[in-house]
Parts: sequence; structure tokens; C-alpha cells
Amino acid sequence: MKIKICGITSVAEADYLNDNKVDYAGFVFYEKSKRNISLDKARAICKRLKPDIKKVAVMVSPTPEEFTEKENENFDMIQIHGKLDVNVLDKARKDVWYAINLSDDEFGEKIAYLEALNDKQSDKIKGIVIDSKNFGSGEAFDWQKNKDKLSTKLIKDKAFILAGGLNKENVGEAIKLLKPDIVDVSSGVELGKDKIGKDKRLIEQFVEAVRM
Repeated sequence: MKIKICGITSVAEADYLNDNKVDYAGFVFYEKSKRNISLDKARAICKRLKPDIKKVAVMVSPTPEEFTEKENENFDMIQIHGKLDVNVLDKARKDVWYAINLSDDEFGEKIAYLEALNDKQSDKIKGIVIDSKNFGSGEAFDWQKNKDKLSTKLIKDKAFILAGGLNKENVGEAIKLLKPDIVDVSSGVELGKDKIGKDKRLIEQFVEAVRM
């Protein structure tokens, strides 16, 4: 089981990820997020990360120009929430992860959108991130209720990244029930909703819960 810690904002957090041998580090480029980070700061943190930790740029409805800007940086893949412009996919050179927030309307619309892509466009999407209704809220969705919905061929044909309200207490249950390829945590390794930054001990406990 691979682990992504998202919303990294400091060099100290890079050391926490290095020490715990996580697989992915996520950097949020979205002004409305409390975890929004500048490119300069992200570059400094990326330099601190061990080479085997993949770097993920997280964006919301990027234009082709915004997407290309992040592609030209030292990120291994781009994670997109919101609208995914086909012009972005056509130009993409790096792997794309596409996020679906699990509300009934959005889920159906986005699955239909993905199914309508041509083979070349679809092949560029290597992972599907399933998040709760409100991206970045730290709220989990009803796993049991949505289990069948998440076993569709389209999701299973890609890397299945599970996000939304994961923490050290519930991640084991989520893994057993939904069998994702990657678990993605952000607020679950932070000390509180009003605080920015990851907690070293909570990261250790989350990683231990995933790997036990």
C-alpha cells in the first residue's frame, strides 16, 4: 500500500516524509486553500525530499498555460480537481491524476466525461483520486454506501487513490473495505483545522496504521 501526504508546506515536513519512507508528497497550488504554496517554496521542499518520493502538484481547474508551468517544474505528476480541460490532456507530457469529489451529481458527470475521452487522452490519466464531497475538508464519505460505485472498471483500470478524512484510526478499515492502491492524507496528520502544517508523530502513526 502506497502513501501520499498532501499539503506539504515546509522543509521540516519533507524530513518527516523522508524518515517515514512515504511514496508521494503533494503540493497544493490553489489560492483558496490554507495549504496553498508558492513555487519557490515548493522547489526548496522538493530539493529536501529523497529522490524516491514522487512529487505531486495539486491544481484546481488549471488552464493549459498553468498546467504547463507546473509540468516544467520538478513534479512527477499533476493532480487535477475541478474541471479537466481536454486541451490540458492533449498537451500533457507527465502523468495526470484526476480527482472526483464524491457527490452524486459530480461523480456521474465526471465518470461520463472520462468515458468519452479518446484512448490517447484517457491513457494520460494514470490515477483517479476519490475524495469526499468538499475537497480538503477532512471529512470522510460513507465508504460502505459507495463501495460498489468505486468498483467500476474505469476506476479499477487506473491507480485508485483514496482521499477524504483519512486518519490513523480509520485508514485500516478503509483499506480493507475499498482496497485502494494509494491512500492520501492531509488534515488527518495535522493537529487541528485552524493549524497549518503536518505533525511528525501523527505522520508516524498514520504510516504505522497503513503498514501494520
